[in-house]
Amino acid sequence: MLRQLHKRSTWMLLAGLVMGLLVGVGMMIGTLATVRSLPASGLVLPETLLHATASHSGKSMAMATGPIDEEVEGVFILDYLTGDLQCYVINARYPTQWSGMFKYNVIQDLGVEQGKDPNYVMVTGQTQFVRGSGMQTPAMCTLYVMDANSGNFAAYGLGWNRTAARTPAPPQQGTLTRLQMGKARTLEIRQ
Repeated sequence: MLRQLHKRSTWMLLAGLVMGLLVGVGMMIGTLATVRSLPASGLVLPETLLHATASHSGKSMAMATGPIDEEVEGVFILDYLTGDLQCYVINARYPTQWSGMFKYNVIQDLGVEQGKDPNYVMVTGQTQFVRGSGMQTPAMCTLYVMDANSGNFAAYGLGWNRTAARTPAPPQQGTLTRLQMGKARTLEIRQ
């Protein structure tokens, strides 16, 4: 009985090895056939575009980047001491010049208590706003700012004139626009 079981397991092992070898050879043949059918330039993979933004904060300033249009991105800077939020956009055709400078103060929107140190968090997100045919269209990103002490947050955007950004003229100037506000924390924290 034991001898018969040993013989059977040996045959099963050999059958498994043969099957594995056949599958491996089949895959190799399929790969070679595919490679031979490729154009002379080799394997062509579809283009994948990457979009990256960044944000960072310190003890008294925060900074984030986000796309303004297809050609340029803006850098958003938030001063914790004053609540001043600024966006600077470099000129893609004249890189030694700014093509846009926008400002806004977030203290009232976020309900920062006077005398209390704010604890800001700031990030950007890409938004495909409906774009009209006018001179000024919404930028491609939305900036989100939160005061972590209160849980209040707001979303900001800006109007962008792409035609004006392509000239060496003085930079576009204006204010950032508050789009929405919200409250992430419903529990009151006492200190």
